[in-house]
This record gives sequence, C-alpha cells and structure tokens, in this order.
Amino acid sequence: MASYALIKFKINNDFSEWEQAFYVAQPMARKAGIIELFHGMTEDDPQTCFVLAHVPSKEAMDKFFENAGEEVAKSGHILESTEVTMLTN
Repeated sequence: MASYALIKFKINNDFSEWEQAFYVAQPMARKAGIIELFHGMTEDDPQTCFVLAHVPSKEAMDKFFENAGEEVAKSGHILESTEVTMLTN
C-alpha cells in the first residue's frame, strides 16, 4: 500500500520565490523518501499552496518537517498554517 500526503499551507511571499526555495529543498526531501508529485497554488489565492507527495509514512514526513522546519520556513511557508491529509491506495 502506498502512502501520500496532501499538504495545504499559506506562504508569506510570491509563489515563484517559494517555488525556487522548494526546488532547493528537494534533495533533502528525497533523501527522507519524500517524492513530490505536484505542487501549485489556488487560482483565487496565490498565497494558498498545495503539495502532493509520495511518502514512506506519516512518521517519516513528520520527522522531515522536524529536521527541516527552519529551512521550510525560510522558503516563505507559514508552518503554523500547514494542514496535512494522509492518503493511501
């Protein structure tokens, strides 16, 4: 069974600025087993973003955010706005 995380959050900067930092963090995420499948913003609010990722487990994703939280926040991601929905198939 595969695990996925749908992550919704707010950013405090421009989407393109956030996206550049997001790409820089991808090697660290992949090392944690987190593979991004999609990222984008809502059409009516460019400060609301989503990431869909294949993850080894919720625990692995939580550990990644614990370890990389400071870097994630530097991207413009407002950590306290983060909502995670775990999905399986």
